[in-house]
Amino acid sequence: MLSVMDAMAERVSAGERIGDDDLTQVIEFLRVFVDRCHHAKEEELLFPAMTSAGLTEDDVPFQRLLTEHESGRRAVIRLETAGDITGRDAGSASTGLAAAIVEYATLLRAHIVLEEAACFDVADSKLSRQVQEDLAEGYDRIERERIGEGRHEGFHALLDRLEQTW
Repeated sequence: MLSVMDAMAERVSAGERIGDDDLTQVIEFLRVFVDRCHHAKEEELLFPAMTSAGLTEDDVPFQRLLTEHESGRRAVIRLETAGDITGRDAGSASTGLAAAIVEYATLLRAHIVLEEAACFDVADSKLSRQVQEDLAEGYDRIERERIGEGRHEGFHALLDRLEQTW
């Protein structure tokens, strides 16, 4: 999705318009898949499990990760607002939309690097197999409850379509 967003920002900067449907679906992906599903798994299950295992802020930058989740939520709102170009100058709207896309993609890329290096690797090495199995079950539950059956596959199909389009 981040590669799709990069292409969108580039083409919007060049004056091309993003179809409302594509932008709406990107925003839905970010809100539902990234935030309500992925971030919820971390906030509700992984971080508490890591804390229960004795890991502290010295081991894992929990607060920074949580702050970045909030920053991502605000960036999605800016993206949505920038995408609503009704009644505005198309040139400035395009510039604002491209900037909002780049802002979100930049934030999420840095966040993923931090998760990989300072969170997921630590979890793999410090959490017992049983805790990891319990987490996997909890992740499945969150996915079913928050995004619904088949929605994960639908998001993969959306990504495939957007990659072809953009």
